[in-house]
Amino acid sequence: MVDVTTIQSGTVFAWFMLLMVLRRVVMLVVAGVAARGKPRPPGRVPEDYGSRGNPAEIPVQPEFTKDMRVNKTITNDTENDTYFLILLLATVVFSDPSNGNVIRTIVYGAIYLFARICFAIAYIMGWQPWRSLCFAIGLACTLACSLDLVITMSRRSN
Repeated sequence: MVDVTTIQSGTVFAWFMLLMVLRRVVMLVVAGVAARGKPRPPGRVPEDYGSRGNPAEIPVQPEFTKDMRVNKTITNDTENDTYFLILLLATVVFSDPSNGNVIRTIVYGAIYLFARICFAIAYIMGWQPWRSLCFAIGLACTLACSLDLVITMSRRSN
């Protein structure tokens, strides 16, 4: 039987971060569903409007320069990198010493970094399907790192 006092802090943290990442995924899905059929707010990049709706309904947008796209990419990186970096640090602190294998941590970091670099390039260049794919790969890597941490921490003896 597990007593509450024997639960390790790393396990609690791993579950908390998993719930945070899942909450973010749910929020993205809800935002996408809620935006259907509603007028689009100004300030979005033009390729956001091309995939759905009647072209006549698309509001006239100001020209998005590369500088504006770079600034939006930096803001997006600030929002998304925080989750992954916390998970990667937690994996290094809690998981790697117990199993002695850092290869998974390196692979997660490399895949995430590559996906975010590709996302930034695709966003700045305005390559719509590719930026969504790169974003999804980065988000999937964050979720995989979180699940790996939860599984590893849950297997540890209390």
